[in-house]
Amino acid sequence: MVSAEAGRSAREAARLAAIGAVIRRARSARGLTLDELAGMVGLSVTFISRIERGLIACSIGNLLEIAGVLQLPPAELFADIEGEDRTRAYRVVRSIDAVPSKGADADYAWRKLASGVGEQRLETFLLELSAKPRKPTLVAHPGEEMCFVLEGSVEFQVGDETIALERGDSIHLRSDVPHMAWARGSRSARLLMVTSIENQSAIAVEWWSNIAGRKSERESTAKGRAK
Repeated sequence: MVSAEAGRSAREAARLAAIGAVIRRARSARGLTLDELAGMVGLSVTFISRIERGLIACSIGNLLEIAGVLQLPPAELFADIEGEDRTRAYRVVRSIDAVPSKGADADYAWRKLASGVGEQRLETFLLELSAKPRKPTLVAHPGEEMCFVLEGSVEFQVGDETIALERGDSIHLRSDVPHMAWARGSRSARLLMVTSIENQSAIAVEWWSNIAGRKSERESTAKGRAK
């Protein structure tokens, strides 16, 4: 008999492989090399390669950045491994099937919640922020997002501003403005996160910039490809 933990591990491995395959196909379709994609999103070639091979998980922000650069609808990137009928009026995801994913480059775990109805302009996640020192890297991607604090205390940085949030507080922000969140104090925190991308095919260099100093590198890469 397969244990519940083994079953979850198998589903997580299959999900990572599915996400990696979608990214690899989209990159190939746009004629981008691993080096070019890595330069555009500010990640190493090795890291991108491991994502495409389903060997590693990364943060939601990085996945949405990659999706933006590849003009890839997030609904396709986060699509379930099994085929899903989008003509149905609703979708249920049981807790046993909502497998958490721990990004190697992030101090949080994320769990994708129910989705897969119609054209799907919303993606919903449960975030678990660990009580660790914050990392300086911010992310930016197309669309907008809303976060609601379920447990603990959180600090959100949006551009140059830092906002303290307590349990029951929420924040709505433009996702193309560099941002990040971390747990305050010695306790972890839990957030409900809803993201939306209105124009899934739009793309701009500004999305790739962040306060961590990656803007000039990305713009140079984009200009080099345009020549």
